[in-house]
Amino acid sequence: MNRAHAVLVLAAALAVAGCGDRPRPAARPAAASAGPRLASPATTAEAEPAKPAGQEWVYSSVGKRDPFKSFLAEAASRPALASRCATPLGKFEIDQLRLVAVVTGLEDPVAMVEAPNGVGYAVRRGACMGKNGGVVSAVRSGEVVVNEWAVRADGSRDRTQTVLRLPKEAALNLEE
Repeated sequence: MNRAHAVLVLAAALAVAGCGDRPRPAARPAAASAGPRLASPATTAEAEPAKPAGQEWVYSSVGKRDPFKSFLAEAASRPALASRCATPLGKFEIDQLRLVAVVTGLEDPVAMVEAPNGVGYAVRRGACMGKNGGVVSAVRSGEVVVNEWAVRADGSRDRTQTVLRLPKEAALNLEE
């Protein structure tokens, strides 16, 4: 038993010797951070009286929108934006509509627009069309110009202009 006891003592001594202090890595210089800077303990003791160990941080949601609410639901709840265009052309996007014919030479030119369901509608300057409440601003030879207001994610509004043009085949047939 003495020999076994001696082997155990020797193994324990080697384990303790192997667990000695390792050299610590050099301290990294403090990098500029986006958050508030904390002073080192030596600087704090000299400059200010002792403060609690943790710094208190407060969040204020004033002026910020709720990230868990859909901005589209908020826009639809406003009465001015909910009923933009009450005409049948207000059910479709501008890109879904197809310009079929334009009649110019009149005091108030007329254009015919075909909806995706195959129904044709006559439009003049000032007519409402599109889901974003677009208004026909001009009916010219071979094209119709539609201005609409697009609402961005942040709530701002941008004016966009879309030009619907006659297909090349229809334009060629009119000139003959």
